[in-house]
Order: sequence, then structure tokens, then C-alpha cells
Amino acid sequence: MSNFTDPLLISIETRLNDADVGIRRVAVMDLVDSPEPEAVELLIKALGDEDATVRMEAAKVIDEFEPVDMMDALVEALTSDDENVRNAAANALADLKDQTVAPALLAALAEDDSFVLTAVLRALKPMRIKDARVYAIGLLQHADAGVRREAVGVLGYLQEAENLPQLMAVAANDEDSEVRRTAVGSLVFATPSQVSHALISALGDVNWQVLVEAIKGIGRLKITDAIDQLIEKTSDERWQVKEKAAETIGKLGMAEGIPALGLCINDPISNLRKAAVAALGEIAHPDGLKFVTIALDDNDPDVRKLARWAQEKIETAALAVSED
Repeated sequence: MSNFTDPLLISIETRLNDADVGIRRVAVMDLVDSPEPEAVELLIKALGDEDATVRMEAAKVIDEFEPVDMMDALVEALTSDDENVRNAAANALADLKDQTVAPALLAALAEDDSFVLTAVLRALKPMRIKDARVYAIGLLQHADAGVRREAVGVLGYLQEAENLPQLMAVAANDEDSEVRRTAVGSLVFATPSQVSHALISALGDVNWQVLVEAIKGIGRLKITDAIDQLIEKTSDERWQVKEKAAETIGKLGMAEGIPALGLCINDPISNLRKAAVAALGEIAHPDGLKFVTIALDDNDPDVRKLARWAQEKIETAALAVSED
């Protein structure tokens, strides 16, 4: 027996339970014709449908509902026994991006359920609500790594210097590598003087993804003090770390890294060879020309193409110097 009294909602509910996917899909479309606030409950049911086409149709309908009208139902759906419904509600919350629902989201942070907290923090993140700061800082100590990661995200999106001590502490000390990686990545809004020590320290992390995130941050903020560590990382046992280190040396434009880049020219990983040749071109120093010349005969056409570009960059830079 239906919990609804509105004839249209009773009809839609019946059809959403039909075995025929086409009937369920049409039922979702009919939701936009209902003025009843209870229609949100059926939308959430459709978002958790086992069929992707029904879920897709429900996602299109979301825009027809007022975010405030959806909030309570979505938060309640986060605790559903049905995993599809929980995930659908979490995704719908993340897509709202409407600051009018912020008070309700902040109130939901009083929940103990880790899934609820993770979903609500993810929804708050792009809204950049300053009042979320206190909640996020408190949740940095939560037992669940997913909650801590999303709390870091909220603080990172706020892009405020007052949050840097907490973010740097998480980057250095959290036991979960994905939380550390997220914290390291969140530091790039700051100035080099504020976070250079934290990013360079992160180069000692045992997890390669954290290392890569730190190297990317160093390149983005142009932290030249890290050149010695970057040169060392071009010899790391993991090619992803070597590739990003080579790329970042090029972004920094530091000739000190040329010998290390030269060693990468003979590496069996073509992505690393490409990164090294490109970096030599970015640096555009005459000392790199002998390594670029070797790469002109590489068996990978992309490496050879980059080598020709790098050769031109170096020769053009040398010509400019001679003319001065």
C-alpha cells in the first residue's frame, strides 16, 4: 500500500516498481508534473534505480526541484539500507551547489554516520562556506579516512591562510596516504614562503602518489629551493615520480638539473624520456643540447618530435645570447 495520497504520486510510485525499464523511465519524467514536496522521495528512489537509463533520467529531473525542498529527503536518504539510494543521494547533494542549503548541510554534520559526514562535506566543499571551517577542523581527527579527506577538501577550497597550519599538519602526519595526498594538494593556493617547507618535507613521504602531489605543488609554486630533492627524485625507483620530477625541473628552468635529465634520456620508459626532453627544451641551456641530440634518434616518434622542438629552443636561446 502506498504512503502517498496524491493520485499522480501513487501512479508514479507504482510504475517505478514495474519490471519494465521503459515504464520506470517514463514515470521519472512524470515527476516534473507533480507540485507535491513528497515527489522528492520518488526522485531519490529513481536515482537509485538498478538501470542506468532510469538513473540518468532522474538526474535530468533534479534541476526541476528546488534545492531547499530536496535537502531533508536527500540527507535522510544517505542513511538508506539501499547502497544505490545512498550513493544517488550523495551524488545529488554534491551537484546542488546552492548556498541556500548550506545551513541544513552544516546541521547534518552533527550526524555520527561516516557516509553521511563524507557526503555532506563533499557537498559543502565547492560552496566555500566560511562557517564550515570549524566543523571541518573538528573532523580532521575523525576515525574514518574518507571523512578526514573530505574535511581537508573543505578547508582547501576555502583558500584561507588561517587553515594552513591544520592542512600542513595533516599532510605530514595523517596515517592514510590518500588523506595526506589531498592535504598536500590543497596547499597550492598559498605563497611559496608559507608552504615550501611542508611541500619539500612531503618529498620524503613513503607513498608515491603523495610524492607526485608534492612535486606538482613545487612546480606550480616555483619553489626553486627544492632543486636538489627534485634531482634526487629523477633516480627514484618509481617511474611516475621520476617523470613528474623531470617535468618540474623543466618548469623551474634550472640548469642544475640538466645532468639528471640527461640520464633519463636513456630510460626504458618512454613517458620519462619525453618528460626529460621537454624539460631540457624548457630550460633551453646549451649544456642540454648533447642529450637532446641523442633523443633525436629515439625509437619513439613522440620523443623525436619533442627533441626537435627542444633543439630549436636551445639553439634559439643560444642565438639570442650571442646577439646580445
